[in-house]
Amino acid sequence: MNFFSLEKTWHKFIVFCCIGGASTLIDWSMFNLFYKITSIFIFSLAMGFIISMTFNFTINRNYTFSARAYSIKKQLFRWVTIHGIAFLARTGIGTLSLYLLGESVLNVNIAYVLGLTVSIPITFLGSKNWAFKKN
Repeated sequence: MNFFSLEKTWHKFIVFCCIGGASTLIDWSMFNLFYKITSIFIFSLAMGFIISMTFNFTINRNYTFSARAYSIKKQLFRWVTIHGIAFLARTGIGTLSLYLLGESVLNVNIAYVLGLTVSIPITFLGSKNWAFKKN
């Protein structure tokens, strides 16, 4: 890997994280909007997730990885698989953290951040090297 390739990867990673941050804000905002309208927690949670992940997939496909010339069905399947694996890793790390630290408001937030920290490289590398890989 040469310097320019590494620099391009870091740029994509930073853009990927910014899009992830925007997705998180969209998720949280839509969750609160739907909860205020319906007072149904699971429905609101699902709607926030669906809307934010639609944004996330679309922007990463079209901008971060510039992969819109390739099959969306194949990319979507791979993307969902990667995010499923990252979710399992995130849940596992979070659960283990809570087991070791004990459950409190502070520890729940520490577990959230630790799980998120593990999931970011999984989703980035999986998206870059599999879901949106250019043939």
